[in-house]
Amino acid sequence: MLAVSLVSSLQAIQITLDYTLDAYNENWFNSGTPAGQARRAAVDTAAAFLSAIITNDDWNSLSSFSGSIGLSDIDASTIVDLAGNTVSGTAENDGRGFSYTIPTSNRSTVAANEYIIYVGAFEFDFGTTAHAKAIWDGSDRRNAAGFALTEFNTWGGQINFDTGNNWFTGLNPGIDPTDDYGVQDPNKMPTVDITTDNWDWNTSSDSWKGFQLSTLDLSANNRTDLYATALHEMLHALGGSTSNMPIYVGVNGGGNFTGENLMTVYGGPVPGSGGHFAQNVQSRVWDSDNIISEALLDPNSTSGVRKYLTEVDAALLKDLGYQVLDKFSPADFNLDGLVNADDLSKWQTAYGVDNSADADGDGDTDGADFLVWQREMGAFSTLASNSTAVPEPSGMILLVCAVTLCVQHSFSRKPKAT
Repeated sequence: MLAVSLVSSLQAIQITLDYTLDAYNENWFNSGTPAGQARRAAVDTAAAFLSAIITNDDWNSLSSFSGSIGLSDIDASTIVDLAGNTVSGTAENDGRGFSYTIPTSNRSTVAANEYIIYVGAFEFDFGTTAHAKAIWDGSDRRNAAGFALTEFNTWGGQINFDTGNNWFTGLNPGIDPTDDYGVQDPNKMPTVDITTDNWDWNTSSDSWKGFQLSTLDLSANNRTDLYATALHEMLHALGGSTSNMPIYVGVNGGGNFTGENLMTVYGGPVPGSGGHFAQNVQSRVWDSDNIISEALLDPNSTSGVRKYLTEVDAALLKDLGYQVLDKFSPADFNLDGLVNADDLSKWQTAYGVDNSADADGDGDTDGADFLVWQREMGAFSTLASNSTAVPEPSGMILLVCAVTLCVQHSFSRKPKAT
């Protein structure tokens, strides 16, 4: 039984979510039920977002793969492994749950630029306070930088969610959550948590906690947001852990993170707490209109609140060796991290029909949006042509010229309004 969500991209890291373990056990992510479908959509969307903004494309394939994943604090004394066999757990020292080591027997290779994350869902034992757990697994290195320990890369990791927790799975933000960021108090320092914005302000810590979901859906109250939790845990699965911080990021004597990108974004060492940022670290939300929030990789979360990736979270990924976009290009209509012919195809489909290829923010798809695409494509082409020593026309530029002729022809065929 294989239950996989493949987050594809023309280049960049491709996160493959493998739900096989869940399918054999709780089947919590069963896409055949409305509840399971909503849960899977939340986790898939988090993976799709990270796949779109991480642009590394030089990870080698692993032609031989024999990894394993470890589970802890599982309430059940037996589970079914990835081969479909019932296995017994090892009782933990606290007497509350069981641990497992499961061979990754359902696959034998890993593709180039692919990052596998095994996703499971179990009821955690009664002593566990975490709602979800994640870690990276394996020590395979995917390129020279990986072997030199200057860039974290391996085959992947795992995430497990507690099925006994009260989860919120509504308001799926999609790959680009920009339109769902809502309004934040403009002075950023309200004396109370005002009701005229969508963001939760904590008056005791004088900090923004995240997007207050109840402003859009009252059923989110007292529930943990699955999308934000999945996004948080994926940062751990991508290498954001206590053991990796000193190797790839840098940690000073006070436990603060000193990575170059983190220092640039934060203005100095970032308060750290092992594999997390310290509680209440504030940062701008990634690709937002200067909205401030608690960092996604903060060690805790607030019920009824959704945290998005912030600039310090993105900077941490960069210090781990990932290439991360600073924002989506307005001409990246399909949100795959690239501006190319695929975006032109989406523009042609949306032209005069809807605003799904609206690059200039005026609410429609028209010729002005094509010009934005052409300008962004031209910038990309210039970079590409400058990187080669052969002084001949760039194929990208020729493509833009050819497309321009086609689009001009389509303009002339657009019927006049009556």
